[in-house]
Amino acid sequence: MGAGIIGLCSAYHIKKDNPNLSILVIDRSSAPGQGDTAKSVAAVRDTFTSEVNRLFASSTIDFYKHVQSELGFNLNLELIGYLWLVSEKQFKGFEAIEDGMRKQGIRFRTFEREELTQLIPDLVLDPASEQSKIIGMDSIFKAVQGLDCGTVSPESIAKFYENEFKKMGGEFQFGIEAKSIRVDAKNRLDLPGEPYVWQDKVFRGVETNHGYISAETLVIAAGSRTPLLLDPIGIDCFVKPKKRQVFQIRGSSLDRLMTTKGFNEQNTVPFTILPKGGVYFRPVRGERSFWVGAADDIGRPFRFEEEPIAEESYYTYNIYPILSEYLPCFANLRPVNSWAGFYDINSLDSTPVIDRISNCILATGMSGSGIMKADAVGRVAAAVFKDESEAVLFGGRRISASRVGLTNRSVGKEEFVL
Repeated sequence: MGAGIIGLCSAYHIKKDNPNLSILVIDRSSAPGQGDTAKSVAAVRDTFTSEVNRLFASSTIDFYKHVQSELGFNLNLELIGYLWLVSEKQFKGFEAIEDGMRKQGIRFRTFEREELTQLIPDLVLDPASEQSKIIGMDSIFKAVQGLDCGTVSPESIAKFYENEFKKMGGEFQFGIEAKSIRVDAKNRLDLPGEPYVWQDKVFRGVETNHGYISAETLVIAAGSRTPLLLDPIGIDCFVKPKKRQVFQIRGSSLDRLMTTKGFNEQNTVPFTILPKGGVYFRPVRGERSFWVGAADDIGRPFRFEEEPIAEESYYTYNIYPILSEYLPCFANLRPVNSWAGFYDINSLDSTPVIDRISNCILATGMSGSGIMKADAVGRVAAAVFKDESEAVLFGGRRISASRVGLTNRSVGKEEFVL
């Protein structure tokens, strides 16, 4: 269930490992990757301290590089970097973990204030207006760039996995919305009210808007809809949906920022995170525009909506004041487009949940990092399907499948939070 990036990767790797298996992927949309995957800002990074996050992200990025450079399928993967513009306090936090991350092979570059002034002339290092004081904006002390990070096309990634899955004989049915999962007794006695508490449970199939579909194994990769399917049958996946919004900004005043040199071979500004409020912007060179956003936590309800809508007031009163103070080139520019989707947030540790319950496999809890960890998630889901204790990630790296399960979970604390 689910033809977003997690469903596609899971189906692809399960089919690849079990070529004679009959696999059907269903989705309520009209094509793969049309839900929250399509609404993603589609940025990828390997800058994590926890081993699980680092393995998932780095192996997935390496696989995307392989697909683009060696298999010749263009994913529009551009390693333009992630650039954190940080306050002095934030930089001290980075210094405490920098050595450990570098020893794990994560590549960084640090920029001094003087370098930033030369590289990004539009940047205000020391906001001093009354508005900036009210907001509590810090001076930019330094910048940290993750080098093996960048952006990718979600549509292209979805198309790659769709094509490969179809080549192996995998099937899709679109316009099919999963409504509920049918729970039954493993060994039916044909008594009214089954299954009883003393009977082993199995999941026979799924009720949809076009009737019932039976299956020997269910794989639930429905993103933010996952708890809607699992809560009614008493399974807690520790995941809740929360709306996230993206705003597209375009204007001639942004041309110099778009063509910034000195950070990458693409000669553009990296995916950039500002010191206040988690406000970020991503250059989209083909559109000559920037996608901007910020994730709000406290005050933003965990709530699912069928058709989420971006709120222009959120841009006006939350993002714009910070963005335009640090980068006046954004002043007086309004969104030319906007959209909203959902994160399937695992509030415990923000790390994917992949596990088996009877004949049902869960792949959920991406917490906003689905695209950057998707291939690894699919490989672990395939290992769980075969009841294997370890998953082999791209490049030969191994990870115990139980580490991201519900019972013997061991993912470690993520400390790279600037």
